[in-house]
Amino acid sequence: MIRKWHLKAVIQKTISFMPKGHKINHWFQKNITKGVYLGDEYFYDRLEHVKHHVGAFNQFCGSIEGKTTLELGTGWYPVIPFSFFLSGAAEINTVDISNLTNKEKLKDTIGRFIELIEKDTLKEYIEAKPERVAILQEIHKNFESLSFEDILSKLHINYLLMDARNLKHLSDNSIDLVHSNNTFEHVYPDILKDILKEFKRIVKIEGLQSHFVDMSDHFAHFDQSINIYNFLQYSNKAWDRIIDNSIQPQNRWRFSQFVDLYKSLNIPLTETETRAGDIEAVKSLKIHPDFSNFSTKELAISHCYLYSKGN
Repeated sequence: MIRKWHLKAVIQKTISFMPKGHKINHWFQKNITKGVYLGDEYFYDRLEHVKHHVGAFNQFCGSIEGKTTLELGTGWYPVIPFSFFLSGAAEINTVDISNLTNKEKLKDTIGRFIELIEKDTLKEYIEAKPERVAILQEIHKNFESLSFEDILSKLHINYLLMDARNLKHLSDNSIDLVHSNNTFEHVYPDILKDILKEFKRIVKIEGLQSHFVDMSDHFAHFDQSINIYNFLQYSNKAWDRIIDNSIQPQNRWRFSQFVDLYKSLNIPLTETETRAGDIEAVKSLKIHPDFSNFSTKELAISHCYLYSKGN
């Protein structure tokens, strides 16, 4: 039986071999799957992550006001950089290997924040500074006369298009908070190792890394006929050669593997949060022997936060 996720996998695998594959994939998601828009689910999910990141920073390091941040994986809509601006961060860096955002998407993002400000509900997620709210409102008012670069400058955002393994523009011990959301699961292990080495270099001794990882099968987000552990049925060889792709790669790592990577790099894991997941859903599948080193309980962990203070 051909499922929706099979078709998406074939299309993404094909696109991954094409020049400018990411742009083609963007067109496909925007016009066919309708996945590229700033809907409620994405917007509020990002705000919840900001709440966690700021809360963790407050707990381990103090106020975010006046601090320098770095986000891994800007994506299409810079909801989180905007949130850190409104929270009072002095300098907000966001890095991505691909240019996925543009002025139109900035407009959509600003619009969503203005809605919350007018409804007085933004306070449920962040403590926005009045002077920063005033700047955002002014940008919204004069949006059409401002360039993409003007807008980011007024929001103290540095948009870095580069490989996060080599953040040459950032000095040693210069970033107070390094954070990411739904990104680690899309980075192949050897690359992730080098990225974390770079993060270890740039984060301040008294700073924090805060990363949210979604270890579920992302095809299940698109096709509800499969559960979030579906990809654990395939061998590493079959997954790599037939299904996985460079457009939206999934490394299929489990929680303990991320923990082991941190240990191997001597990065302290100050605290972790995990979602237990659904053990019965794991048991309903024929898990491939490549995952035999993990208990059912370990395989079921579906999401986690990784907090590390210092380097």
